[in-house]
Amino acid sequence: MKQDNEALFMHFRPEERFLVERALDWAWKVAHKHQTVLTNFLDPREREIVKMVVRREPDLNLWSDGGYEEAERQRVLIAPDYVAEDLTLFGLGYLRIEANSGKKLEHPDVLGALLGLGIKREKFGDILPHDAGCDLVVASELGELISMQVGQIGREHVNIRTITRDELALPTQKKRVHTVTVASLRIDAVLAEGFRISRAKVAQLIKSGKCKANFKMVDQPDFAVAEGDLLSLRGFGRLFVESIGGNTKKGRIWMNLVKFE
Repeated sequence: MKQDNEALFMHFRPEERFLVERALDWAWKVAHKHQTVLTNFLDPREREIVKMVVRREPDLNLWSDGGYEEAERQRVLIAPDYVAEDLTLFGLGYLRIEANSGKKLEHPDVLGALLGLGIKREKFGDILPHDAGCDLVVASELGELISMQVGQIGREHVNIRTITRDELALPTQKKRVHTVTVASLRIDAVLAEGFRISRAKVAQLIKSGKCKANFKMVDQPDFAVAEGDLLSLRGFGRLFVESIGGNTKKGRIWMNLVKFE
């Protein structure tokens, strides 16, 4: 079994090993102890890792939910095959945070206020700004704490109330798929092609800490991009690596990139 696991680790980046090990443990508990496992909120790459690991075990159910269909951060439920899917099992709560002034609340300000309470990022899901404030998906046990402890977001005094899942103000983000060719799978090459800017400029931004891959900062331009990665470059937006294809006659690599607008 240990040798099998070592072979499995080869398919993931070194920094992903901890999550792979946790996913192996979760799958074992469900398969052999018939326990149901509910994770914290995971980003898309983390969910993909858990899915790949758990599906090595036969007869397990795996679902994910973050409050709405296209939620970026979602909790994963791993259960024996006799357990039926039930939204109440995900332990989600929904809050509406409204500024007394009626102004929109910015994502970084809301994030900072929550982290300032000592709440870990994996304990709450998507932050959904709207014209009258923002909506928030959280682990249900945190709803009361946040409602009682958060009275100000940035410079705005706020009121917080519980809402239903159906009341969430869902984002209207546009996505566009671009088919491109890149010289290599280095992150500077992919971002330069995806955002149509010079590779030298991208490398400079990466080195200055303005780039993330799968929500983690990347400061090396030669970081290798893989299918399923979510890339972001501050000031330019985000790209999802939908697929990586074959090579052109000149040796360039075909890619489908989803650009969020």
